[in-house]
Amino acid sequence: MMKYLYRCLLFSILALVGAVLYFEISDRYNNYAEEKSVLANDDTKEDLAYSSKNSNPMIKQDNTDYVNYSENSLHMVIPSGEPIGIYVKTEGVMVIGTTSFKNSKGIDVSPCEGILTQGDYIISVNGEFIEDKNHLIEVIHNSRGKSLRVGIIRGNDRMFVDVKPEKSQGVYMLGLWVKDDISGIGTLTYIDENGFGALGHSINDNDTGEVFTISDGAIYETNLVNIVKPTEKEPGRLEGMIDYSKENIMGRVVENCKYGIKGYMTKKGVEELAYGEWIPVATKEESHLGEAYILSCVSGEPVYYKIKINDIDISESAGNKGLEIEITDERLLSITNGIVQGMSGTPIIQDGKLLGAITHVFVKDSTKGYGTFLEDMME
Repeated sequence: MMKYLYRCLLFSILALVGAVLYFEISDRYNNYAEEKSVLANDDTKEDLAYSSKNSNPMIKQDNTDYVNYSENSLHMVIPSGEPIGIYVKTEGVMVIGTTSFKNSKGIDVSPCEGILTQGDYIISVNGEFIEDKNHLIEVIHNSRGKSLRVGIIRGNDRMFVDVKPEKSQGVYMLGLWVKDDISGIGTLTYIDENGFGALGHSINDNDTGEVFTISDGAIYETNLVNIVKPTEKEPGRLEGMIDYSKENIMGRVVENCKYGIKGYMTKKGVEELAYGEWIPVATKEESHLGEAYILSCVSGEPVYYKIKINDIDISESAGNKGLEIEITDERLLSITNGIVQGMSGTPIIQDGKLLGAITHVFVKDSTKGYGTFLEDMME
């Protein structure tokens, strides 16, 4: 009987020791697994463009995957006000105009007059896609004067026309002025879970006035080096240094429309530009006359400046001029004398909500201008 009791006691002690060892090993394993998990998450933060400055909008990585870090029930955005360099490229090349020249026989010729017109986009020649204006020049010269079948976009129509190059000073030409890209400085309006919006108005070609149809584009960080204040004869402007290298791309432009440009942010863009607080978007109906603010970085850092909203037009016919604004903050007036070129896209904030963006300046009074509603920019 005693032997039996001793055996039971021995088995109980061994079972207790085994349980203690099991939980000790299990606890160590769990701690190890948890530590590995934390390290993995820390490593992943860099890969997924994690930034401690904000709650991370949706970004596109390596032109493939979207990552969404925002779970807001209301539509929330990060207002910016940062000056940005902008570069956009056409699909093919844009025809600015036609001209005449003397051919090898000394006769004035204009091969494209009446065939191609201002605003046409040349996208192919003899079935070969045209990448840029240098490519077009090469294809024309290599034709050796043979007739060319030119594919163009005119408005909403795609068509083909036939043109015959003429030789002048040893080079075959068509007598065309063309453009394949536009670059400049504007202002980033907002960043949200879908990407970004900027400018508040379309990018138009300076020569034709036409909305620039883009095939590709990017926004870049820029450093302001000078602010030219407006005079009675000339509008003011922001002047900056833009590094157009691939490493400095903050976002990709995918749309150019009446209410500005839109696109997606790169990892670098999120890390360097999405540093502000998330705020709600105001509807047109929430806007009212009186005090508001713009957020601008023209001083080198983000500052809220007081403005007045003098008139509101929420009708569709107002386009990107639905808000009439006036700069009242003496701090900004001392820096810029009002609104200058390059400030298009500067966010307008009223009652703690992002209402719109500056789009135009009054020629005769640079303290006043127009703005567009963010609702329209985000459509």
